[in-house]
Amino acid sequence: MKLASLLSLVLTAGAVTVLATATAAQAAPGVTPPGVSLTLGPGQSADIAKHVETAPVPPKPDIVFLADTTGSMTGPITDVRANAASVMGQIAAAQPQARFGVAEYKDFEDSAPFTVRQDITADQAAVQAGIDQWVAGGGGDLPEDNLNALFQLANGAVHFRDGGTRIVVVFGDAPSHDPSLGHGLADTVAALNAAHIRVVAVDVGGMNAGGQAEAITSGTGGVYLPDVPADQVSAAILAGVQAIQVKVAPVVFDCDGNLALTFDPASKTVDSGATADFTEHVTVAGGAAPGTYTCKVDFQVDGVSQGAAFIQTLSVTVLTIAINDVVVDENAGNATFTVSLSGPATSPVSVHYATADGTATAGADYTAGSGTVTFTPGQTSRPVTVPVVNDAVDELDESFTVNLSAPAGAAIADGTGLGTIVDADRNGTFSCTAQVLRVGPLSSPAANPANVPCADDSKVLAQLTLDSGLIKVESKTLDANAALTPDNLDAAPAAGDNGTAKAAVESVKITVGGVAPITIELGLIQATAKATCASGPGGLAPVLSGSSSIAYLKINGIAVTVGSAPLTVPLVVGSLKLNATTTTPTSVTQQAVVLDTLLTDVVISEARADIHGTAANPTGNPCRV
Repeated sequence: MKLASLLSLVLTAGAVTVLATATAAQAAPGVTPPGVSLTLGPGQSADIAKHVETAPVPPKPDIVFLADTTGSMTGPITDVRANAASVMGQIAAAQPQARFGVAEYKDFEDSAPFTVRQDITADQAAVQAGIDQWVAGGGGDLPEDNLNALFQLANGAVHFRDGGTRIVVVFGDAPSHDPSLGHGLADTVAALNAAHIRVVAVDVGGMNAGGQAEAITSGTGGVYLPDVPADQVSAAILAGVQAIQVKVAPVVFDCDGNLALTFDPASKTVDSGATADFTEHVTVAGGAAPGTYTCKVDFQVDGVSQGAAFIQTLSVTVLTIAINDVVVDENAGNATFTVSLSGPATSPVSVHYATADGTATAGADYTAGSGTVTFTPGQTSRPVTVPVVNDAVDELDESFTVNLSAPAGAAIADGTGLGTIVDADRNGTFSCTAQVLRVGPLSSPAANPANVPCADDSKVLAQLTLDSGLIKVESKTLDANAALTPDNLDAAPAAGDNGTAKAAVESVKITVGGVAPITIELGLIQATAKATCASGPGGLAPVLSGSSSIAYLKINGIAVTVGSAPLTVPLVVGSLKLNATTTTPTSVTQQAVVLDTLLTDVVISEARADIHGTAANPTGNPCRV
C-alpha cells in the first residue's frame, strides 16, 4: 500500500491535518436510512438497501505511539513531538473515547531496549509529556529491537481497555533483530493477535527489510506506510489510524416473531470512514395476523454497538382485507358489497368470496354467487354484487352473508359481510292523540282516541270549566288536533311521514281551595308530540319528539318565568310540573302542565304519539317495509 494512495498532507504552522480522500464528503457516521416502514402481506418479502457510514477512526481506540529512538531518528521524533497534539485532537474529535499511550525502543545493546513513557490515558497532556521524553541516541548496529517492544506491549506492558480498538503505531528506519531479546517474528505476531492489537507501521526508511514490517501489519490487520519523509511522520500516523479496517455486522434485536431479517453480506470489512453496504431482506411470517410489527437492527462495528445513530428501526404493517355490511330494500335489484384492502399493495392481492343463507334463502330472496376478488397494485377496494329478489310477501327483514376465504398477499380482518334485505311493504302505523284539559276523571274531548291508528281529527271548545270540589279549572279557547301525513300509508315509507298530536289552550285559571288557597294563572299553553320517519345510517327510522311551551305563569299573582324548559315548582298543596317529556322506545308523551296534589291531578295540554307494528311484523314500524 503506497502512502500517496492513503492521504494528502497539509502542514500549517506546525500543526498537521490529514484529509483522507475516501472520507472528504463523508456523511455523519450511522446507518441510512435509520427508519423504514413497509406494507406487506403474510408470507411476503422485501429488500432494503442499507448504507452504514463508519467513523474516520475505529471505535473506542487505544493507541500507543511506539518510536524508534536510536541515534538516526532525530528528524521523525521532532516531527511527531511537534504535531502530536494535533494528531490526538483529530482522533479524539472523531472518537471522543480515544485514549493514548507512549513507548520507545532501541537496540539490545542499549541500557533500556524498551521503555513505556506513559500508560494508556485520556490525559493528552500526559501523553505529550511522554513523547517529549523521547531522545534520539544509541543503537549499535542496523537492526533494532522493535519485535521485543511489540511483544512486550502485547503482554501487559500497557493496559488496554476491554471492548475497544487496540492499535500500536510504530515508526522507525530499521528492521528488528529476529529474534529480538528472545522473541521472533512469528511469536510476536501471535502475541499481538492474542491481545487483539493491530499494528500501523510508518517506515521512515529500511524498516521493512526482508518484508518484516509488512508481515507484522498484514498479520495483525494493520496498515503499512512506506517511504515516509521525516517531516511527515505525524501525518502518516494519523492516516494509518484512519486506514485501519473495521468489521461492520448487523445484529437483530427486539424483533417480533412474525418478522425474519437476513443480510447480504452477513458482515462487511471496510476502511475506517468508508461505507459498508448491505441488502436487508425482510420476510413476514405466512400466518401473520393483521397489525404492525417492529424490529431493530444494531449495525455494530468490530462487535461493539456504536449508539443510536447505528440502530435501524423497521416497522412492517401487514395488509388486511375486510368486507362491509349492506342494507338494501328488496326492490333495489342488487346488494353491492365493498371488499377493502387496508393499504395499496405492490403486487396483486386476492381473496375468494361466497354467499351463504341466513334468514334469507338463495333463489327466493337473493341469487347465490361465488368468485375471486383481485386487487391490482395500487387498488384498495373492489365490489361484489349480489342480485336481490323482490317479492310481494309482507315479512320481517331477512339477511344473508358474503364470506371471504383463501387470501393471498394479505390477512383477513373482517371476513363476513352481512347483507340485510328490507321488506318493501310498510310494516307498521302511527297512533296519535291530543287532549287539552283533564281534572281527575273529568276531561275535555280528545282528538283521535289513544292507541288507534292516527287519523286527522280536531276538537275545539271556546271555553270549559271543570270543578272537582276543592280544585276548579277555568279555560278558554281549547284546541286538540291529531294529524297523519300522508293521509294514506299505503305508499312506501318516505322521510317526513309522521303522526302528530297537538293540544293548545289560550288561558287557564286554577283555583285550589282549603286552608291556604292558591290561584294559578297560565297563558297560551301548547304541547306537541310527533313520530316522524327520518333518514339515518341504516335507512329510514322513526324519531320521537315532544315539546311544549307556556307563555306566562302567575302563582297567587306572582309571575314565574317558564318558557319551554322543564321546571318543577313546589307548592303547599303538591307540585307544579311544567314541560315534561316522557319517551319510550315506541312512544312520546308531552305534558305542558301537571298539577300534582293529594286530592287529584290536573293535566293541561297533553299530546301523545306512538308507533306500532303489524300482525305480520309485531316489532315493525311505519318507517320500514
